[in-house]
Amino acid sequence: MPGSYLVLELTNRCSLACVHCSVSEAGHPHHERTGYLDVSLAESLFDDLAAVGGRFDTLILFWLGEPLIHPHFGRIWRSAMRAAVEHGVFSRVEVHSNATHLTEARIRGALNAAPVEQHWHFSLDAITQETYAAIKGRDRFALVQANIEAFFVARAARAAPWPRPVLQFIVGSNNVSEVPAYRAHWEAVCRRTGTPVVAAAGHVPPGDAAVIFFRQLDCPTAEVQERENAVFRSAMAEQGLHLPEAVAHGETVRAENLAPCSGFWKSPVIGWQGDVTACTRDNHLVNRLGSLRTARFSALWWGDAMQHRRAAVARGDYGDLALCQTCFIPRSLNHTALSEDDIARQAAWSEAAK
Repeated sequence: MPGSYLVLELTNRCSLACVHCSVSEAGHPHHERTGYLDVSLAESLFDDLAAVGGRFDTLILFWLGEPLIHPHFGRIWRSAMRAAVEHGVFSRVEVHSNATHLTEARIRGALNAAPVEQHWHFSLDAITQETYAAIKGRDRFALVQANIEAFFVARAARAAPWPRPVLQFIVGSNNVSEVPAYRAHWEAVCRRTGTPVVAAAGHVPPGDAAVIFFRQLDCPTAEVQERENAVFRSAMAEQGLHLPEAVAHGETVRAENLAPCSGFWKSPVIGWQGDVTACTRDNHLVNRLGSLRTARFSALWWGDAMQHRRAAVARGDYGDLALCQTCFIPRSLNHTALSEDDIARQAAWSEAAK
């Protein structure tokens, strides 16, 4: 499906505690117990998708922890790449990292010329030490800056087309004043290393140039979201960056879900313990479908129980999905579109697969 992506959490442990992440919330149930994804679960997932002909536009190796901390990150990365290259399971493979563990060895293992698109998102959100520490919860500013600059130098020296670097800045009231300096700094790094670069807001554009990427903040309430959307719009206008229609005109953010949500069709999320749900905001796993420890992913995601949920959601019926009833994300930039044709094609595919 266009815009589909599978999120695979390698670990819920993190070297930082960002204010916009559940890692920073004391007593959050997703972090009561911490650990690493079993490598065999990842490899079985990729094998299952290859066997049933499952396809996703993108695999995202990240959810609520730092993926490069995983002691077997390299093995999982290589398995994901094989699934993409040899079986066409994924059209793109992404890693989202805070770069605290972006070591020389990790960089060397990442750079390649494989025939599949790859993005590594580096989550930065600041260009001064003070703001970085306030947002990230810990001061790793100098280390992270040095690690990412080393990535650019090594990539240029190897003339490696992949991974494509995406320098992410989540814009909020707490860091908006640093947007111009952030853009100027990373544009200068790209010039020094001979790396083509573009700046973008809302969505990463197609192409192979590095991206200085400004992203909308996801907020806990509709009221806060509306205020932060205004901050985002103003900052992007000052930068001369185009915004998609979802937030470009300042529509009121309503705290209710009025339309079919694409999460139930396009964005399965798998936690580090193997739990499967349909949305990255479901970090309490209240809409949990089951576990890869006891069932194949294909049986969960394309099985009867999920088909029953899709049928209800397609009608706009969230009666059995309390988490979704007040969700406003389907009208934000951080959401994938869903068409009636998508819904019909999914239903036909699942029926044929029985």
